[in-house]
Amino acid sequence: MIGLIVPQQHRVKEGLSVIDHVWTVVCSHAVIDKDSNNVSLHNIIEQLNIKAEPRPDGALAIPFEVVTLWQRADYDTPCQGRQRLSFLTPLGEELGSFEADINLSTSRRQRNRMRFQHLPAREAGRHVFQVELRNEGENEWRKVAAIPIELIFQPPETEEAESES
Repeated sequence: MIGLIVPQQHRVKEGLSVIDHVWTVVCSHAVIDKDSNNVSLHNIIEQLNIKAEPRPDGALAIPFEVVTLWQRADYDTPCQGRQRLSFLTPLGEELGSFEADINLSTSRRQRNRMRFQHLPAREAGRHVFQVELRNEGENEWRKVAAIPIELIFQPPETEEAESES
């Protein structure tokens, strides 16, 4: 049996149910087994090598998914909330933000699966998918994770460079 230690700051406070962030993964594809409800995450993305020059309006036509697992902080107390996923540049500029409901009223865990077809790619460096949580009844968002993605631009070789070889 696996023991789970829930940090004190995430436990039920003042009668308000709270939600725990378990994990977030960026991958090329997620498959959920219909019999077991287990998820397989394929090709986890940590770094992207881009064979082009950076452009101010640059975007990669690359399908990918961001999968997040949430659970009740108090195993027996139903709760709800909201997730926000933001994509940030190395300087912290937000290039996009997406929200999803977290409904733990009838289940103790929930996976949120966000699918995308493009990724903004304007500059090299460490970009971040920032995951935030807002519990039902709260006004403030709380950052729970920052998932880094390194974008490396590799300009294509020019004809001159090829002819010198």
